[in-house]
Amino acid sequence: MAADLQDLVDDLAGAVGRPVALEDRRWRLLAFSAHTEPEGDRVRQASILARAAPPDVVTWLDTLGLDRAGELVDTPANPAIGMGPRTCAPVRRDGVLLGFLWVIPGARPLGQAERAELVRAAREAAETLWQRRAGGGEAHARIAALLGELLDDPDPAVRSRAAGELAARQGWARGATFAVAVAACGPDDAAEVAERARRRWHADDLVWRARGATATAVAHLTSDHDAGALARVLADAGAVAAAASAPTNDLPAAREALGGAADALVVLERVPALGPAAAHDDLGSWPLVARLWDAAGRPATPAPLPALLTTRGGPELVRALEAALDAGGDVAAAARELHVHRATLYRRLERVEELTGLRLASGDDRLRMHLAVRMWRLAGSPAS
Repeated sequence: MAADLQDLVDDLAGAVGRPVALEDRRWRLLAFSAHTEPEGDRVRQASILARAAPPDVVTWLDTLGLDRAGELVDTPANPAIGMGPRTCAPVRRDGVLLGFLWVIPGARPLGQAERAELVRAAREAAETLWQRRAGGGEAHARIAALLGELLDDPDPAVRSRAAGELAARQGWARGATFAVAVAACGPDDAAEVAERARRRWHADDLVWRARGATATAVAHLTSDHDAGALARVLADAGAVAAAASAPTNDLPAAREALGGAADALVVLERVPALGPAAAHDDLGSWPLVARLWDAAGRPATPAPLPALLTTRGGPELVRALEAALDAGGDVAAAARELHVHRATLYRRLERVEELTGLRLASGDDRLRMHLAVRMWRLAGSPAS
């Protein structure tokens, strides 16, 4: 990756007089010094040959909690896997884990000056990694172009070709599960938010593009990282609101998934009570209502609500209607939610029927009224 990283590793190795290696957060080797391996330590040589830590070493390292460690950690020897003691400096920037910088101390532990030098080098490595992987360069430009074809092009053949190339670049297997997420960000923040989310998700399992104040991400999902987690990682990375699509096993269908994520984002931006991050399927009927509302021209007071809102106490009547509908017609539960007596709620609902000409006993009328109330909420009505 880079002459900068190799120079950094070589300079550190010269300063401490020990073998040094830099790995990414998935234990893949980025740079290493030219020192001879200590006797009885096979792991360094195996890592250099494979450009990654051996699987048994990865399994052991994952038990040490190095991703949560402080500036320096002295790891013990593990003769069972042929690994001697090491001193590790987690490489972080702004709380984001980027990798690990290792020194093999050998028979003599590192002194205070050498430990300080390792900490300094880890900070420098963090800056270099952050800059090199902060979204610039030809690789990201190509990914952004592929995302444009995948998410925007109306031609299915173009989308399929883009999906194939993107999957090949990322090492995504056929039939893997994906989600598309959309995040609303502050001015000029979208790229930084998306890149921070990528680092926190998985280094190679999330790709993104930024347009204006909007970041869009396509991510490979796992059992531990579902669509809801994708939305949350974007929000935790600084997005004002973030929504993820329903999962899909068809990467060329990402364009349709993007539409679902966009519908969900409209909901989160306009109904704060639902929180800053969610997956499409966790929002119930709200995303579908948002799509219908948009198709209708985003009316401020959809029919039949004008008949209620133009009368005295109209908002109170709408809230009574909303509570009853949200409670599935359970008037007792709705009354508790509104903190009113059931008789009071019954009177208000009768008044709703009188003014609108609709009947709550009719399923079709209830659907019309519920859609109207939810569209009213999306249009910016007061929440209470």
